Amino acid sequence: MDFAQAMAFVEQFTRSGAPVRDLSRISGLMEKLGNPQDALQFVHIAGTNGKGSVAEYLTNILTASGCRTGTFTSPYIRHYRDRIRLNREDIPEEAVCAACEMLRQHTAPEDGYSQFEITFAIAMLYFLREKAEIVVLETGLGGLLDCTNIVRNTKVCVFTSIGLDHMAVLGNTVEEIAAQKAGIAKPGAALICSPDSGTALQRILSGFARKTGGEPPEILDLADESVFRELECDAVHTMFDYHGIVYRTGMGGRHQICNAVTAIAAARALAPEFPVTTETIQQGLEQTHLPGRMQILSEHPRILLDGAHNRDGIRRLAETLRDEKIAPAVGLIGMTHSDASDFAAQTLGACFSRVLCVDGFAANAMPASALAEQFAAAGCRAEAAPLSDALKIAKSWAQSRNGTVVICGSLFLASRYLQQEE
Repeated sequence: MDFAQAMAFVEQFTRSGAPVRDLSRISGLMEKLGNPQDALQFVHIAGTNGKGSVAEYLTNILTASGCRTGTFTSPYIRHYRDRIRLNREDIPEEAVCAACEMLRQHTAPEDGYSQFEITFAIAMLYFLREKAEIVVLETGLGGLLDCTNIVRNTKVCVFTSIGLDHMAVLGNTVEEIAAQKAGIAKPGAALICSPDSGTALQRILSGFARKTGGEPPEILDLADESVFRELECDAVHTMFDYHGIVYRTGMGGRHQICNAVTAIAAARALAPEFPVTTETIQQGLEQTHLPGRMQILSEHPRILLDGAHNRDGIRRLAETLRDEKIAPAVGLIGMTHSDASDFAAQTLGACFSRVLCVDGFAANAMPASALAEQFAAAGCRAEAAPLSDALKIAKSWAQSRNGTVVICGSLFLASRYLQQEE
């Protein structure tokens, strides 16, 4: 099997798979493979926003600490292999092929597996083969019924912000969604709640700790000036003092301070068993540059790329654009989540002098004309533009006004432009 054949094997399964009511389907598959996940140790991360950034910070911290570190994230940004990494390096094509050969013996499309479940199995086989000492594991959707929740040897469970996303699957309220996310909590694992994780999640985890006799969750708070001071914060980096130690990040926006502090707490929780030090935490944070998160693609004109696509992500992007007074700016926007599009128009519309709406970057992309109508209704100068010409039009507009192009609305759209950069 070559890599093209391996990709064809993965793609014969649907994106969502058959409906899931428990973990029996993934349990059965992993048992056929010898349960590779049972020989690994994990940091498990759940939340609506911030999972990817926290995972990347932790990956860099642990790698800088000399740990053989596996990372599993979702979705991919540049290409399929970048969601499975060892010591920051993408899984080789050869390893994908070897895992798919094994999986082909135990699966068929009619079994109802999702592409995510198949990819998770590939990752576990690879991390076992390569003797990963610790795996930074990001959930796909939710937590309780997410296939990643089959793992047992969890050292730290990390919970980032909880918001209204994937409501058709996870629930209609923050409380219902928080209950799903909290489902990854394991007895004996340290529980870390980000500063913006919310009271609903924190209440559920506190109850879990009491019931299981474990340590209460560590609920991070940046409001205490004796513990935290923001020193610098702009669109591309931050610097802050936390517990008397100065940290810098290679990613910008105030929300990245939340993510960085969460990663610091998780790394400290691992320190008794892994060689994590203050210096490796500082090094890991500063070295982290996550594709598609307030990423600068060019300076002349400046092009910012951000994968914000749900309400919390959109709100944070708008806050960063306002805080940094990024104007004049033209938005190049495409979305797949129609339930967040009106919110995006209302929240981001005031940040842009002009908006170019696009579609065609994903099978479920919202029609550009409909998106443009929503931005226009919010009082923004907006129009539909061909995907093939939109960036050229936006760059021309920004160059003539010494302005900025902001590409946002979907990680799939971000992926398209990142692939063009390679």
